[in-house]
Amino acid sequence: MKREIELMTGYLNSTQTNLLSILDRHDEIVSKLIDLPVHESTRLYFIGNGSSGEGARIASFLSVSVLGVLPLCVTPYSFTHGLVDAVRPDDIVVAISQTGTSHEVVESLRLARGKSARTIALTATSGSPVAKEAEFPFVFPECVEHVGYKVTGVIGLLYAFWIVILGLAYHNVRITKTELRENIEEIRRLTLRYDELASKATAWVETNVEVFEKAKTISVLGTADLVETAMEFAIKSIEVQGRFSLAVETEEFLHGICATDPKDNLVILLVDGKSESFVRRVYPVIQERGHDVLWIGQGAPREGLALEIADSKHYTTAQIFPVVHACIIAWARLKDYGDIGTVVFADYQKQLKVREE
Repeated sequence: MKREIELMTGYLNSTQTNLLSILDRHDEIVSKLIDLPVHESTRLYFIGNGSSGEGARIASFLSVSVLGVLPLCVTPYSFTHGLVDAVRPDDIVVAISQTGTSHEVVESLRLARGKSARTIALTATSGSPVAKEAEFPFVFPECVEHVGYKVTGVIGLLYAFWIVILGLAYHNVRITKTELRENIEEIRRLTLRYDELASKATAWVETNVEVFEKAKTISVLGTADLVETAMEFAIKSIEVQGRFSLAVETEEFLHGICATDPKDNLVILLVDGKSESFVRRVYPVIQERGHDVLWIGQGAPREGLALEIADSKHYTTAQIFPVVHACIIAWARLKDYGDIGTVVFADYQKQLKVREE
């Protein structure tokens, strides 16, 4: 496990540089999308599993805002076993797979092309099956990671997704060239805070590790696109620590889950400027139920992890992701949780081989 944590730490430390590298390629990416029309009848399908699926769902918020299209975000299996029947020739299918080897993602692209849909792939691996199957493959070697727990690749491919959506919006006259550049520069400005935010999160965990130590279960809450960021926190907690973790929308937590036995449960609130006032009303309610509560982000109380999260309509996750990954890595570094992550991924690969046979 120590080797995996060292690798994750290295990827965390290089992520800001890698993200800036991806942003530097935005002209190249956008130029390749010139022949992809988005009509009023065009439907978008965003396909991915695990952390890749989270990135797709986060990107869907930008799609609605700049393209005016609400994408259907689905798992590859759901797409290949039913939803593909609804695909039409002017639809666009965007598949995301960091390794580029996911069997169901490859099959999703193959079936979509069989329906004459336009297909885009976002992956870290050149020459991978996913890259070969898509009409428009975009490869980001900056996202390659040789460890089961993904750090750089998760947010790197999200950045790629954002650029693709902005490119489609630009070529389909939904945003101007100036607006395209303004969006890229906003993402760049937020990215330049990555190392700072990750360092603050790491230092806080090292000083307050007891907050995490006594938790046997974790509930991570967020609003809007931070729900998917909460999911990333929960997944990484399970992968790295083998500790049961749940991600849910903040208000939804109050509808039943909050009433469960609070013993040994840590509730983590991910908060940005848009959700701060709402969370301030929810925070005492959760505390009154007896849950330990950790507020991470904008406006945190003294006992929380207070971070200044810059206002951003679409790209708040660029500031929260480094905090999520830094917290998990710092937490794991302070305590040896065994090799649960290796077991999880070994079992998953075994299941894939069984299905392919």
